[in-house]
Amino acid sequence: MLDPTQEPAGPGAPLSGLKVLDLTEHMAGPFCTMILGDMGAEVVKLERPGKGDSTRSWGDGSERNPYFRYINRNKKGITLDYKQPEGRALFLRLVEDVDVLVENYRPTVMPRAGLGFEDLRRVNPRLIYAQLSGLGYDGPHAGRGGFDLIAQGMGGIMHVTGEPDGPPTSVGLPICDLGTGMWAVQGILAALWERQRTGSGRLVECSLLETAIGFSSWTSASWLADHQEPARQGSRHRQNAPYQRMQTKDGYLMIGAAGESIWARCAEALGHPEWCEDPRFATNRQRMQNRAALESEMEAVLTTATSEHWIEVLEAAGVPCGPVHDYEHMFADPQVRHRELIQCASDPELGEVAHIRTPIKMGNSVRVRFLAPKLGQHNAEIFGRLGVSEREMRELRAMGVL
Repeated sequence: MLDPTQEPAGPGAPLSGLKVLDLTEHMAGPFCTMILGDMGAEVVKLERPGKGDSTRSWGDGSERNPYFRYINRNKKGITLDYKQPEGRALFLRLVEDVDVLVENYRPTVMPRAGLGFEDLRRVNPRLIYAQLSGLGYDGPHAGRGGFDLIAQGMGGIMHVTGEPDGPPTSVGLPICDLGTGMWAVQGILAALWERQRTGSGRLVECSLLETAIGFSSWTSASWLADHQEPARQGSRHRQNAPYQRMQTKDGYLMIGAAGESIWARCAEALGHPEWCEDPRFATNRQRMQNRAALESEMEAVLTTATSEHWIEVLEAAGVPCGPVHDYEHMFADPQVRHRELIQCASDPELGEVAHIRTPIKMGNSVRVRFLAPKLGQHNAEIFGRLGVSEREMRELRAMGVL
């Protein structure tokens, strides 16, 4: 029976009708399937009986746990031990009826169980099978455990992050986890488009390490061209100045005066048009060479007034700029509020629960509809579709299969 508290996607959602079997834990995999769910796919999250996704125990371990709740919204939850013969039989029946399977186990887990892509494509030739791993599914390091910070280190992100005189520093967000989930969504959508032409499924592979290196873009492009190691720049842009964080009287401000015309407007707005004639600052190359002096001159002016004041002045002059928000001010920003980045889903126990929406606007069809499931919440609905009776489910629960 359909849970009355969970609103279905409806025919207007872009992925309405798509069926996804989610075998993922932690962050990268669940983030991938969360996006698919936000887009309207029916995502069925399969968890271990009695334990579930390890992030269920994070925070205070309650239903209010934001770590599990955020990336497992818009999903239905079932429990199944597919290592037992009865569980394996049910698992294969689930696979027969889905479009996409997503997993992020260690590379040997699913093939060793006889449930890898080559095994499951014989059960469902149209299956899109997405593998998310730490370092990739083959190669000399494939068997190593892979987590976001490890990938940030191995993939060069930490080497280019932090102040010039400081140590390698991680980005303050799980960028490799999140990026891998995003790449996986793109791969899945491409494979679905291909399947429309060929009728055949496809293996989609993504890893945290490859995400880290893929995100390096211009930095890697520069190294490949001249083999010169990039240095840490703090908040400074690598090719333009001033394009960076600057201190004000009450905090910090980001200024993007890249390009000579914008620089001229910036210097004028700060009351020093002569900077444009100063041989230290006249061109971008000179400003890059004399960056410390440039920062000192600009901050001597900027620290005389507040960030709000300078934003008003610079915006009026046509100079791109913006505040450096903490989270309280970020969520209070009128632009953030207007764009409705926060969406709420109702729960009979928790009331209205706020979430960050997926940052894609397609009318109102990509959105948060319902909260993350309780462990095994949808066993009756999902297994009932397979013809499993209530009596059989009781027996399977007694055996530890469900």
